Amino acid sequence: MERVQYSLERSLPQLRLLDEQKLLSKDELRSITSQRQAFEARLIRRKADKADFEQYLALEHDLNSLIQLRARARVREASKSAQKDDPEYKKQLLPRNFFAKQAASYSAVCIGIFERMVRKFRYDVDAWEQYIAWARSHKMRVVAGRVYARALSLHPSHVPLWISAADHELNGNADTTAARALLQRGLRMNQLVDEDAQLARDAQEYPPAKLHKARHGSARATRDAGALRWVLTDYEKDVLRLWVEYFRMELVFIERLRRRWRVLGLDSGAEATASLPSDDAFASARATAHTVAPEARDADVSDDDDEAVAAAEAEVDEQVPHAAFDDEDAAPDGTRTTPRAGIAIPPGHAQIMSGAIPLVLLTNAQKALPASVQLYLYTALLQVLAAFPFFDSVVVREYGEVLSLRTSDGPLGSGDQLRRRLVEGVLRSVHTLGDKVWSAAGQLADAVLHAVHPLLHPWSHGVYCDMECTAMPAPVASEELEQNGLLHGASRLHSTFVAALDTLYALAEIPPSLRVADAGAGVHDPWSICRPVLFLLQVVSLRLVERAAEADGAASPSASSEDDGRIAWQPTPYLAMLSQSGDLPVVIRTLTTAFRKRLTASDAPLALAFLATLRFLANPTRAGIEESHLCKYLARAEDKLLATLLHDGPHLDLAWLAIEQLVRRFAALRADDADDATLTALFADAHRLVETDALHPGAWAMYERIGACVAARRLPDQEAAAPFAFPSAADTSDAGAARAAWLSMLQACTTPENVAQDTSAPVWGSLVLYLGCTRTELPDDAALLAPHPARVALWRDFVAWAQHAVRPAPETSAKQARKAARWAWSTWERAVSRTGALLASSQLVGTARAHAQALHDAVVEDVYVAVSAPAEEGADDAEGERWRRLQPDDALAWLLQHSSASVACWLALAHREAAWSEVLPDVGRAASAGRAVRLYERAVAQAERTDAAGVVDVWAAYLAYLVHTQRDMRTALATLQRALPRLQAADVAWAHALQRAWHALVDSA
Repeated sequence: MERVQYSLERSLPQLRLLDEQKLLSKDELRSITSQRQAFEARLIRRKADKADFEQYLALEHDLNSLIQLRARARVREASKSAQKDDPEYKKQLLPRNFFAKQAASYSAVCIGIFERMVRKFRYDVDAWEQYIAWARSHKMRVVAGRVYARALSLHPSHVPLWISAADHELNGNADTTAARALLQRGLRMNQLVDEDAQLARDAQEYPPAKLHKARHGSARATRDAGALRWVLTDYEKDVLRLWVEYFRMELVFIERLRRRWRVLGLDSGAEATASLPSDDAFASARATAHTVAPEARDADVSDDDDEAVAAAEAEVDEQVPHAAFDDEDAAPDGTRTTPRAGIAIPPGHAQIMSGAIPLVLLTNAQKALPASVQLYLYTALLQVLAAFPFFDSVVVREYGEVLSLRTSDGPLGSGDQLRRRLVEGVLRSVHTLGDKVWSAAGQLADAVLHAVHPLLHPWSHGVYCDMECTAMPAPVASEELEQNGLLHGASRLHSTFVAALDTLYALAEIPPSLRVADAGAGVHDPWSICRPVLFLLQVVSLRLVERAAEADGAASPSASSEDDGRIAWQPTPYLAMLSQSGDLPVVIRTLTTAFRKRLTASDAPLALAFLATLRFLANPTRAGIEESHLCKYLARAEDKLLATLLHDGPHLDLAWLAIEQLVRRFAALRADDADDATLTALFADAHRLVETDALHPGAWAMYERIGACVAARRLPDQEAAAPFAFPSAADTSDAGAARAAWLSMLQACTTPENVAQDTSAPVWGSLVLYLGCTRTELPDDAALLAPHPARVALWRDFVAWAQHAVRPAPETSAKQARKAARWAWSTWERAVSRTGALLASSQLVGTARAHAQALHDAVVEDVYVAVSAPAEEGADDAEGERWRRLQPDDALAWLLQHSSASVACWLALAHREAAWSEVLPDVGRAASAGRAVRLYERAVAQAERTDAAGVVDVWAAYLAYLVHTQRDMRTALATLQRALPRLQAADVAWAHALQRAWHALVDSA
């Protein structure tokens, strides 16, 4: 308790002062002392809680706020009394140094609490961050600097601390040299190493035997050495943020210097070298940077108004211990100098003004960071450069806001020229990686980025020479140069979230509607090659289009109604400016020219990326382009590109191109209800497609669906569409030829060889369709681009086609109905048998076999639903006759005996039958419950043979049906007693798992 008593005695001068001035009553002083004593006793416990420190600090903060409020109220009362010539007003006055003493007392108490907290919880970063935040909020720069040094010595791998410390030096102390030193030290302490890429690189350079010996493990590479990575850890994101903020800090240094030199009448960097600076030039620029740092703090850093407060703070600062923080990057000793008008500018200054330091920083980043994460870095740097407020330039901020800081005439200002040099440096770094390090996906990213980057900021590209710029916003340069508001905002270094970088991770995610469920990962991921295209086009879309939901509910003339399913959007101010000035076609023409310069006959990925970009630009909901002549130009460019891609006729790899065109045209036809001639022409194109490419199921699926529309309209001279006309119960005798045509069509794309070839989905087709879609959902036929979903859809259409024959009609006789039922069942038997025969093929392994199983399961499920599903509410008596004709019990017996459905299929059917049994009348409920039990029993038996890992879940589902649906606890208990010994014989853990599931069922019941 001596330590508690000592701490309380240290607060006696403050309490005595408050008592003398009668700002607090005796009872309040006793309450404060009692609370402090309680907190001090908690802090000295062996197992102290950090919440006690935080509550103690909150108490002191509230107490200080209360004292400040009462003291200011006292001062106001004394002032009013003095104005009234009250002779007693002097008694109300507070001592001259009261506020200084109070501030010093409050700071001393809080620093003492923080010091004990960070000593007790030295490995808790949050404790240090609270200490730093408190010191910075009270403008205690010396305290903050010392605490930063101690925190970084204990937590060198916590990247946000380095950024926060650099921001404190850059904006709190106006010390660019110290900020640069901190960031450089942080980069050295936090280096990223891509172990998977290194392992893949070693596997390419060394024989497997030697690599095995060196690695003491497998020599198999997990992915390509030059592959891009899209999912990063939090630590990797922090390190990338550190690089981005270091680059921003150097931009801030250059811009502050440019503006200072402009005031002094010196060169502001309009003339500079365009080539990449050499190492000697960088060394000269770096040495000069230490000597041109500002001599005084910026205008936004204000001194304390009260000198007494500053003096008291200096006394308190002595309580904060120093930390040894030797830094080899610190500025050399010497007197800082400021250039004056009339003196010669040294070469190092010219290198700084030309952007030498950021350019060499790009080279260092390329060497230090893994190549797999650098696309994120360079994309973020392009956005930082576009939004940075260089004076005498045009600024394009996030979400398309445009500002003009131009102070000179001509196509480019000095700030535009500087930005252009830096952007070219970023693109050179990307091109170097694409040529020497990155794999095919990275090379494609390099080509696409070089083509589309004029859309991010055209004044940083040669396209500016052909632009009119007549719709430029009014310049705000004079206001900015007086107040430096934009520069102050851009000078802040963000430690936890950088909009230019952290928003990119969400843009790189594959939309759920495009992700293939059974796609591989790593080198087997079908999205690995075209994901950079999606990522970069999403970045461009943010610059051009603003979603209506993001525009604060603002109405837009271009925004579509949500009732029709279209995406609501509106152009950004940047896009509106380009459109109004007529400069948008110039930028688009530059983009297409850049693609065509790189395009070669053998570079199919780049051609497909060009196609995706054209489709993206032609979609107003993603690119915001609605100018008719520009849309025609994009359409002509797309037609020319498609003709080039399909010059030799479609083959299996690019068959989706023709199918995708059919999908788009068919979706537009159904939406607009086109005339018969358009439908006939579309069916003719589909017929030609299946003649030239009879292996792709998507071609047959589109042929069948378009043919069904043709048959429904009964168009003349369209005999080829006759098989797709739905049969009726009255003419099943004439449907044999149609069924034979169907089976021939299905057999053409359902051989084991076909299934074995479609293990990878054509993600390029999904991407192109997604970028061109103007609605929130993709067209219904979008899944037909991939072979497996198209094959499943085609067989399911066949089952539904046969089901149409058993639908009742008023003119159908009983004899015709029975005949139609037999015909439909024989058709379904063929479907089940032929899809089940695929599973017997030895050619199908892995994903191909899973696709074959999924196809068979889909057919079995659709057939069972067609036979057993209850009639809808309100159906007539003829519909009820269908149950006696189709006989669900016999159908189930045949399926159980002759099909090869999976456990998941039987379980899904059991769940369906369980749901149906609850809505059926009493007559059919018992039979439905019996079928559900048979399905559950089949699922259990098959799971015990083939799916041991899921047998517990199957048993649990069976018991849940008995408990919740049938409410038959006796049967459930008997089933449990039958299941436990069988599971225990296989694995005791399975039996325990089933017992836990049973207890959960009983509790929920």
